[in-house]
Amino acid sequence: MINRHRFLYDRHLMKELVFQFTLWCGFFTILFVLSVFLEKLDVFMNHKATIGAIGAYFGWQLPFWIWKAAPLAFLGSSLTVLDDAHRTGELTALEGLGIRPARIYLPLIAAALLLNLAGLCGVESRAPVFYRQAKDYLKTVIQKKNKPSGPLENFVAKGREGRYFAFASFDPKDESFRDFWLDEWDGQRHVREVFAKRGRFDGKRLLWMLEEVAEHAYAPGQIDDTQPGAVTTNITSRRILQLDETPGDLLPWAWSPDMMTVPELTENLKIMQQRGLAHRNLLTEYHARWAWPSSFLIMVILAITVLNVLPRKIFKGKLVLFGITIVLGLAYWFVLNLSKTLAGHGLIHPLLAAWGPHLVFIAAAQATRSPKLLGK
Repeated sequence: MINRHRFLYDRHLMKELVFQFTLWCGFFTILFVLSVFLEKLDVFMNHKATIGAIGAYFGWQLPFWIWKAAPLAFLGSSLTVLDDAHRTGELTALEGLGIRPARIYLPLIAAALLLNLAGLCGVESRAPVFYRQAKDYLKTVIQKKNKPSGPLENFVAKGREGRYFAFASFDPKDESFRDFWLDEWDGQRHVREVFAKRGRFDGKRLLWMLEEVAEHAYAPGQIDDTQPGAVTTNITSRRILQLDETPGDLLPWAWSPDMMTVPELTENLKIMQQRGLAHRNLLTEYHARWAWPSSFLIMVILAITVLNVLPRKIFKGKLVLFGITIVLGLAYWFVLNLSKTLAGHGLIHPLLAAWGPHLVFIAAAQATRSPKLLGK
């Protein structure tokens, strides 16, 4: 009989959790998307973006924001279903049947573990790809219609087929530039780097005309440029490059660790470590990707702790639950971002920066534990 009540309660709680999680996730996703809309509104108006283009831009990044909203939504939905169970007397009735509180919360913990597993199996790694595609859409479809006037200083851009460009100054009017740098890759293999003091693009012949040029060509299979024969250097006064890209094809670009997938982070870390380059930010982001899915477990622990530690008389409506969710969520993101910033400046180890915030909140939950929470 007790097992039957336990099964019915588990099914009921999971149905309520899925329903509430969908509502909370939709609410926070709308808030995130609205904040991006207000941030990009000036860009949309300046480039006379159509409603269809704006809708496509947000459609690309919607999965990214759904995933980012999921932990906060899970906290809110867990608080809601537990508060409802307290109000209706379901938890009291189950405890009266001799079911321990830890067993009562098992469906929430199981749901958190499933979301955690989904994150570890690739959702957390692939989510930034949607945001990257949205940014590319913004640059190619919306911003590309109106070219900026006047020289661009410190212009970094992405071309096609693994080519990246940098200019100390680039003038779109006559397509001239100075301090040119081209970095070319074939998958994960470094192909060559080209440096030029000055140059211009010949629009009629579709050629890059370079002056005072130094070119480094990397041998296949060689990443460490200190090995003999790994790099061939050629210095010339003039050099003509025939590339697939024209200046109009270049997209403003910069490496951003939080926009990489886990395999991309892994490969770039390997390259930067072997070349002796600074990689703290990449390493911090790499560890953070593996730690982030555990935020669902942190949220359910916080929800259980709050519902059992705080006086029941303060829970007088959904606005109270919303306020608690926002406060705990802001505290969680603050500690998370603070630790990543400290790790980026070398003040703490990247591994500690990734897992430290989670341990802090677990410790805080344990410090405020109650006998009822532990089933004593």
